[in-house]
Amino acid sequence: MKRAGIRLLLLASFSWSLLPLGGCQLKDIDKRFFVVSAGFDVADNPAKPYRVTLRLALTSSKLEAGASHTQVETMDAASVAEAVRHLKANVDKELEFGHCREFVFGREMLEQKGFQEVMEWLARRRDIQGVSNVMIGDPDASSILETKPLSERYPGNALFLTFGNEGTEASDTVTEYLFDLYRREYETGLDPVLPVVRSVQHAYQINRVALLDKEKIRLILSPEETQIYNMTANDIRKSVLAMPTAEGRLVMAVTKVRSRVSVADGGIPKVVLHVRATGFLEQSPPRLLERDWDGLERKLGRYFSEKTVELLEKIRDQNIDPYGFGLHYLANHYGRPSTWEKWKELYPRVKFEVRTDVKIQGTGLIR
Repeated sequence: MKRAGIRLLLLASFSWSLLPLGGCQLKDIDKRFFVVSAGFDVADNPAKPYRVTLRLALTSSKLEAGASHTQVETMDAASVAEAVRHLKANVDKELEFGHCREFVFGREMLEQKGFQEVMEWLARRRDIQGVSNVMIGDPDASSILETKPLSERYPGNALFLTFGNEGTEASDTVTEYLFDLYRREYETGLDPVLPVVRSVQHAYQINRVALLDKEKIRLILSPEETQIYNMTANDIRKSVLAMPTAEGRLVMAVTKVRSRVSVADGGIPKVVLHVRATGFLEQSPPRLLERDWDGLERKLGRYFSEKTVELLEKIRDQNIDPYGFGLHYLANHYGRPSTWEKWKELYPRVKFEVRTDVKIQGTGLIR
């Protein structure tokens, strides 16, 4: 009797599996619009202050330069979430953010409103990747999303290759990810940084970085300052050390760079930045290296140290800390709340010392 019951149960389970399956909530790929870039600007209407621009990928069988096809949609609303919801009325497919790897904040929005509300929406969406690239669009985000580079093979490919170092590797291009921006927004002793993107003749120009406090832009570095920041903060290689001399300009191609920070305690703390750069002379006056190899290394080191100290003092005077010197100080003083208050009081008077060790490997290949 027991075996008969088991057989009956198995038969019922098998019969139930043969019944037609109901439809699920997932939509087919041909019923989805893949968002490859999203931009956030400030609108002119006070009742609808947020302008959201989405760049949607249109599928194509071609994979060649200039073959990418996109559709750009824009919507103004009282919040970012409402703008995205209202944008669904402009398209005939479901919006999919799982492949969105570029988020652009308009410069004017960051100067007026900051990025906190947009970051809250980005952090709460479960389909947005933490490794997405974030940047500032100058003068606005919509102009960046409407740019169509002639070399782009598929939608969003140009920015993805630039920031992912899979294509070009520029020493004055700073890469910032969504997860790191979120960390810098709330981390004590470390402030946010964002690369600045401009549209120039169907291409992107990315050679500056903006330094922010916890809310808005405080300082935008020049391309030369951006390269120094990238070398000392991110150990970016494939950069250059350039120095004017009486006989002509000297350019060293850096193939390897390492930096280390230490905060010396005292009445007024002193931040010591140790930098070690290795490379070869890519351009120099004739026979300059043969006359004084060691002396040339010392001169390059001193010149770079002076330029770096100027940059650090410029950043300090804006009361921002993208390097995380405050974190180093808190790590050595147990991180109590009173310690942080003391650091904020001392930071405007902090002294900087940069020790640069330059090693020239040679003059390259001369034929």
